[in-house]
Amino acid sequence: MLFGLFRIFSRNKKKTADKKPKPTRQSSQLTGKPSMPFGELLNEPANLGASGLSQEMLASLTGFDLFVATQIDEKQADRARQLCERLPDPHPVQSKLAGGLDTPQELVATLAADPGLTAGVLRTVNSAAFALTSPISSVQHAVNYLGVSFVKGLVSQAATADQTKDCSEAQRAALQRVWLSTAVASAFANLLGQSSGHYRPSVLATKALFFNLGDLGIILGEEAAHAWYAEGMTVLDRIKAQQQGCGLNSSIVGSTLARNWGLPEDIEHAIANSMLPLVKTPAQLSFVVKEDELKDTVLLYLAGRIGDRVAYQGLRDLSEFNIEAADEPCTFFIKGHLEASDQKLVVNLLSDPGFRKKFNRLLSSLAI
Repeated sequence: MLFGLFRIFSRNKKKTADKKPKPTRQSSQLTGKPSMPFGELLNEPANLGASGLSQEMLASLTGFDLFVATQIDEKQADRARQLCERLPDPHPVQSKLAGGLDTPQELVATLAADPGLTAGVLRTVNSAAFALTSPISSVQHAVNYLGVSFVKGLVSQAATADQTKDCSEAQRAALQRVWLSTAVASAFANLLGQSSGHYRPSVLATKALFFNLGDLGIILGEEAAHAWYAEGMTVLDRIKAQQQGCGLNSSIVGSTLARNWGLPEDIEHAIANSMLPLVKTPAQLSFVVKEDELKDTVLLYLAGRIGDRVAYQGLRDLSEFNIEAADEPCTFFIKGHLEASDQKLVVNLLSDPGFRKKFNRLLSSLAI
């Protein structure tokens, strides 16, 4: 669906140390204790189900340690700041997206005041990537057809046009996958929130919209980083490559960038928490994440994995996404996280034919 989006827009405009940097905000969602290597997690009594994993899978997980912002040293913190400083100041609309624009009226009114962004959105939805049978002539029409969450994603992409105009083709391909994953994750989060009774689905969708912010900084700041976003890559593959290649990962860079951009703290925390469900058991996650952030942390991680499966592995039918697959490390703890955070309804929704049909229809309408 988002094939060539950045091409379209660009035409227009080493290890963990004990020493901690002094954060400008309190990172209350993270513990000061090191993240336990994934291999050790699998040996805990609560995780005996891991015996179903292949030896190759176990080998790939053994010793993996997720870097978190509260445990990096000054050199790593400086590196994160350097990556963020290479990006221009954000377009003013980014703050508006982070703070709201959750209704069609608000979104349409904002775009009406910026002809450049309006043109970018309309140019995209009328491109061959969407394969529409009839052209969309207004933002209102785009919102009606694609939904608020997805159009917000297009606006965010259009707002980064200047930052990507000098990209290489390899970088554009990597950015394309990141933005496709983000757009799908945001739309899925909104649908999931509506179906599960979330207190405000639009807030969940907005957090998902900025979930991959750190990937933008890494792709544009690290010369070889585009290879970490190749087709078929999993989030575990990417995090390992990021930590080995630049001593950081997207959650650290993204939360730093969110803080530098002055985005709301709940978005900064959501980004900082984004990879914790990958390596924390349900019991551990509830210990290191604040109670009022726990449910969203789990839902956003799930939405991110759905987006990744679409963007990197070609998922086209939700029935093919199995959170109980014994050979998939990226979703190994998801079911436990959902149950432990009192979200069993979400587990049921993922296997519900009606919910699957809604999501599959969403993918179809986006010409994915």
